Amino acid sequence: MSNTFDMREFSAENLERCTSPEVFNHKLDSWSLSDWMTATLGELGEAANVLKKLNRVRDGIPGNKETPDELRGMLGDEIADAFIYLDLFAQAAGIDLPSAVRSKFEKTSLKIGYVRPSNNG
Repeated sequence: MSNTFDMREFSAENLERCTSPEVFNHKLDSWSLSDWMTATLGELGEAANVLKKLNRVRDGIPGNKETPDELRGMLGDEIADAFIYLDLFAQAAGIDLPSAVRSKFEKTSLKIGYVRPSNNG
C-alpha cells in the first residue's frame, strides 16, 4: 500500500466497498442525504468526545482510561470515519468532492490573498 493518497481512487474504492454485496451491500440511494449527514455528524461527535478527553489531559483532570497517545490515535480514527462518510454523502448528493474541495480552497485563497508557494525550490 502506497502512502500517496489519491482522493478519486479512494472515492471509487469507498463506493465499491459500500455497495458490494459481499461487504456492506448498501446502495447510496438507500439512505436520504439527511441519513448520510447524520452518519457523518455522528462520527464527528465521536471525535468531539475524544477531544473532550484530550482536553482533560491538557487541563490535568483525571478520569481517562486511555493514554494521551491512545486518544490521539482514536481521534485520527474518528476523523477518518467522518471523512469516509462525508465522501459517501457527497457521492450520494452527486457532488464531485475532489473538485468541490479544490474549487472552494481556491475561492477562499483568492479572497484572503493566499498565493500557493511554487514548487521550484
